[in-house]
Amino acid sequence: MRADCGPPRLALMRRLLGSTALLLGLLAGGCKCPWEGRNVWLADAASEGKTLETRKGDELVVDLPVEPGSKAKWRFAVDDRILERKGFAEEQPGGRSVRVTFDARRAGVTDLAASYSTSKDAPPLRTFRTTVWVR
Repeated sequence: MRADCGPPRLALMRRLLGSTALLLGLLAGGCKCPWEGRNVWLADAASEGKTLETRKGDELVVDLPVEPGSKAKWRFAVDDRILERKGFAEEQPGGRSVRVTFDARRAGVTDLAASYSTSKDAPPLRTFRTTVWVR
């Protein structure tokens, strides 16, 4: 016996394709995503000692190594009038690095310094320093 591929099944397929196309059109045309018109920059250990350039409104993601299981944390010092920290540090899958995100708030130059230690008063196990220039 042969399966019926007649008009009812064809109409259902057309309706499904039409609905899918409409949904995709609405999603693509009506999206006002928070990252539209913004760049996202990544700073990591390779950025140490360099000058990074961003624009006002961009996002800077700092990804630094951590020791799995260690009580040490990265502590950041930056001019928050120029770079504003967004949220908490996020440990990355595998537990080998942590990411901290900053928004470039206004034009200017700031040093972004970080120290990796077990407490604010303890000597750092590692340090990180870079200059960020926001245009």
